[in-house]
Formats: sequence, C-alpha cells, structure tokens
Amino acid sequence: MAASMAALDIASMPRYRRYFEHGQTLFLSLVTAERRPWLSDDAAKAIALIALREARRHHPFVHHGHVLLNDHLHLMLSPVTGVAIPDLVGSFKRAVLARLPCESHGHGNRLWQRRYYDHVVRDPDDFARHLDYLHFNPVKHGLVSDAGSWRWSSLAMWQARGGYPSDWGRLEPKDMPADVGE
Repeated sequence: MAASMAALDIASMPRYRRYFEHGQTLFLSLVTAERRPWLSDDAAKAIALIALREARRHHPFVHHGHVLLNDHLHLMLSPVTGVAIPDLVGSFKRAVLARLPCESHGHGNRLWQRRYYDHVVRDPDDFARHLDYLHFNPVKHGLVSDAGSWRWSSLAMWQARGGYPSDWGRLEPKDMPADVGE
C-alpha cells in the first residue's frame, strides 16, 4: 500500500473537500494574510462584526460565539440547511474587504489567508470545550488578563444568559483544546 501511495501524483489528486453535514455545529478559525495584525484596530473589529451580520443575512446560521483578535478570529455557528460553508466564509471575507479602508490595512485585496480551519463539533462536551477556547483566547494571547474584559467576544452575551459565571476567564479552563486553528 505504501508503495502505491508514494507513486501517486499529487497534481492529479482532487481538490481538498471539507466534511460537513447539515445540522452540525462548526468551530471556524480565519487568519489574516501573513498574520498581519490589521484587526488590532477597534474600527476594523467593528467592521468585521458588521460583515459577519451581513454574511449571516445571505447565508443564514445560528451564531453560538465569536472572538476577534489582532490577526485572527474564531466563530462557532450552525449553518441553516442548504448553506455552504465556503460560501458563507467567502461572503464574510468579501464584506470585510468592501468596508475596510485600504489605508487601514495597506495590502490591497489580500486580507485573509486563503484557507480557514474548521472543526465539526461532535457533542455537548466538545461544544463547551471549543466555546471555552474561543472565549479564553484573548487571555491566551496576552491581550488581557481576564477574558471578561475583552469586548470583542461573545462572552458577555453568554454571561448575560447565565451560560458562564461573571468571574469566568481569569483562570484557564480545564480540558481546553490546545492551539485549535491557530
């Protein structure tokens, strides 16, 4: 088997396809091109949230959580039946590009890495681990010492619903995935 695999011509292999079944929840990570920190500007983060709402209008999904950092963002969502994830992600990226002034990032049409990371959430424990990871990410990256003080995440929304205690995010959660989609 290994010999036949070694003889395989990479160029003849089919394009990479993502595994997804409708009704599933996804954890997505999108990274800026060359990890440029153009999202470090609060106005750029606000534009990204507006673009996310616009993408949601065109490609409906249930929004479970988000966090925007300086050079990447994480989302947890459940697309509505018939929504293709690549279309949703592409719509979001185009909406950001259309709204972000060129001088704020200075790199033409290349804001994002071409690919993005996706993870199909498998069960309620996996959901909780990835949501914790998403909300704790600003602390992990040294942007704040308390996840609750990072305004560019959905943690406050979850706290208002009773999903997290008000003091959550000062200590790293247990069983958190390591470097998901970084």
